[in-house]
Amino acid sequence: MVGRVLLRIPGATVRANDESGPLHSEKAGHSSPKGEAEMSEETVVTPVPETRQPVGSDLERLYKLSIVVLAALAVFLIALYVGRAAVYKIHEFERGLHLRGGRFLGVQTPGWHVQVPLVDTVIIVKVIERLGYVERIPAMTSDNVTMDVSLQFTYRVTNPERFALAVDDPERIVFEFVQGRLRDVINTKTMTGVMNQRTEMNLEIMQELKEKEDQYGVEFMTVQIQSASPPAEVLSAIKDRMVAAQRQEQAEAEAAQQRTVADAQFYAAQKEAEAQAYRITTSAAAEAEQIQLTTEAQQLAVRAILSELEGKGTLAEKYIDYLIAVELKENSKWILGTGAEPILELRPSAEE
Repeated sequence: MVGRVLLRIPGATVRANDESGPLHSEKAGHSSPKGEAEMSEETVVTPVPETRQPVGSDLERLYKLSIVVLAALAVFLIALYVGRAAVYKIHEFERGLHLRGGRFLGVQTPGWHVQVPLVDTVIIVKVIERLGYVERIPAMTSDNVTMDVSLQFTYRVTNPERFALAVDDPERIVFEFVQGRLRDVINTKTMTGVMNQRTEMNLEIMQELKEKEDQYGVEFMTVQIQSASPPAEVLSAIKDRMVAAQRQEQAEAEAAQQRTVADAQFYAAQKEAEAQAYRITTSAAAEAEQIQLTTEAQQLAVRAILSELEGKGTLAEKYIDYLIAVELKENSKWILGTGAEPILELRPSAEE
């Protein structure tokens, strides 16, 4: 007896031979009478349908996974924010004002610090030197002249608590304070003093600023007036006066130069006259000395002749008459004293 197995598949009937014979396939409803006779000897196997998971379960698992990832990311971001907000750094040129719930706790120095997020507050205050300007403000002088004045100043914060917590807008307060002290000093000076005494004014302004340093928690380093100019009409009058003064100085300089030249010429003429007078005096003295020497020589000659003729009698008288005649012939005149000696020769010399 040959055993057969019939596999029923929807729409077809499959017969299997246990002797590994060929498989025969027939469509349902078209089997042959011979096949129907052998149904008692066949085994019918009905295939079990495959089990498939529904699509909704996959989406549910994906949704749960995404929620877990988002929750982990949120926890990470919150932890990062809390850590970043809790730890902060203060630089060397800064100081930190630590407040907890609005109450001041202390001044923090440079370095890393920790705070309680959403509870603590830290106000950073720079303690380096700061630069400020007061640009062209009108200020009245003591002689009622309005001048435009500019000033530059530098300062640094010495008390961060008083600087940042005692006043509102501390930088504006410092600016207004410096501006007020500048006007006060200008009010005590004349226009000329403001323009010519800037060094003294800088010292006065600095002295007044020093008196209020502790009140604002700052230390003023330098104060320098940059410019101080009067109104246009006053400036024009000043320029005219300066031009007139310059011209006057130029005229005075020219007059002084002319006086110097005249003095030099007078001095030269005076020296020339003195030199000429000296030459004349020297020449006259030399001539007088020459006449004196000649007279003395003649006196000696007369004495010698008289001594030789002494005791000669008539010969002596004749010789004297001869000498007198010769002298009269040469227009000579002799003045004889009691000693019968000539004193001065009045006859012009041969050179004249």
